[in-house]
Amino acid sequence: MGKKKSVVLLIIYTLLIAVLCFICTVSFSYGTDNMYTFSSVMRMMDKDADLGLAYGANADAGAYLGGGYSAVYYPEGVISAKEYDDNIRDMTEEDAAEYADTYVRYPDANGSVYLEKGVAANDDGTMQDSFKSAFDSALKTVTERVARLRVDGARVDVVGDYAIRVFMPSMMDGEYSAMTLFAYTGALDIRCGTDEASATSLFNITSKYSLSDYIKSIGSRTSGDTAYVEFIFTDMGQEALKTATSGAAETAVTLYFYVGDTSVISLSVSEVYDQNSLYISGSYTAETANAVAVLFDTAMSGSADDLTFTAGDAYFQPALYGGNTVYMLYIAFGVCFVAMMAFFFIRYRSLGFVHLYTYLLFLFAMILCGWSISFVYLSVETFLAFMLASVLLCVSNAVTFESARKEYALGKTMTSSVKTGYKKCFWKLFDLHIAVALIAFLVAAIAISSLQVAAFVLGLATVFSGVGTLAVNRFGWAVMMATSKQTGKFCNFKREEVEDE
Repeated sequence: MGKKKSVVLLIIYTLLIAVLCFICTVSFSYGTDNMYTFSSVMRMMDKDADLGLAYGANADAGAYLGGGYSAVYYPEGVISAKEYDDNIRDMTEEDAAEYADTYVRYPDANGSVYLEKGVAANDDGTMQDSFKSAFDSALKTVTERVARLRVDGARVDVVGDYAIRVFMPSMMDGEYSAMTLFAYTGALDIRCGTDEASATSLFNITSKYSLSDYIKSIGSRTSGDTAYVEFIFTDMGQEALKTATSGAAETAVTLYFYVGDTSVISLSVSEVYDQNSLYISGSYTAETANAVAVLFDTAMSGSADDLTFTAGDAYFQPALYGGNTVYMLYIAFGVCFVAMMAFFFIRYRSLGFVHLYTYLLFLFAMILCGWSISFVYLSVETFLAFMLASVLLCVSNAVTFESARKEYALGKTMTSSVKTGYKKCFWKLFDLHIAVALIAFLVAAIAISSLQVAAFVLGLATVFSGVGTLAVNRFGWAVMMATSKQTGKFCNFKREEVEDE
């Protein structure tokens, strides 16, 4: 490769690194009175609510420092040990004995929940298979609802095997309403009438027709400062709505939107409604409208047999790792980065720039993926996975450098040394990266929660590490080394000295 061509490529390479660095890490305000803000990719990346620190595109407004509110959903037939003790405490001895005979503690004498016999447990105290199946289905529904919020840190956990704990970060506009809404179970039912007591179902749900035959989709949208819940009806749904509101011009009717036996919202109609779309507004924010839309959409597949839940009191939980954990992660990364570069520049001198450019591309690629992949977020677990892949990249680059160093010491030219060195270690490094990536993706496929995300990050970062070591690193080496007249000095490689006898 000619020197002029190498210089041009190096300039382009450097500019690419600089642009990525700016986009990924630099945030600033601009305009009159700093009205506008340019947010870096790193700032917009989703972060675990347990980390602490204000973040996000609007981090300066509200200063969310992690933590949030949690509440436990208890299905019908399950109560907490505290509620059981509170109930039985004030009973007479006879009533207490009868009450105690109604419940069995689960899973043992120290369990955190009680199961009601005949509802959740058999008379002998064993779990009913039908209840277990219904709970698994309800857990899947609640988990889907929370996931579709796409809110940093929102999560679902199982408590005592048969209760569901929902955590909503305090940065939300309506964390309380989302918690309340997501406890509702059952099928979506739109009723129409002059009053709630006399309202009848809008759609004729039979074995032949389901809700999806009437409703095409449910979602939310925002126009200016107004948020809406949006229903899109099929032709059958539009006709049913038109028929139900045909007399609305003379006598106003109301549409009642139920999930199970719970009325969620109502909408007054004063004229015939003959459109395939319906927009419901109110005091919704974008987040609360989305929560209602998610509830209705998931209730499309609900049924009368779904478990009913009682939401317990909501409690505030501070950030699990404290309020400055993100700062600590950044500092830890900075220390490791300085140590890494110190080793490469001391050991390999100017060749350290080859590793630096490769590592920065690896870093920015991971930041962009963390921002663009919806289920990936920054947490302590994903940070550790990223750092593990960083170690793999550093070790792999060092192995290729040392392999070329040995060849150069034997008297070969630098070009031949690099080519032979890569050839000797290529397949070993390739196999290592493939093995680590496969294991990581396998764990991601079978794991849950934060471990799943961390394993996916490790697998993805391992792929980038392999590409960086076996392709990008060699390209950078060829470009930078071509700009130097003394290639041995550039790499800090030396020949072996042979003594005359």
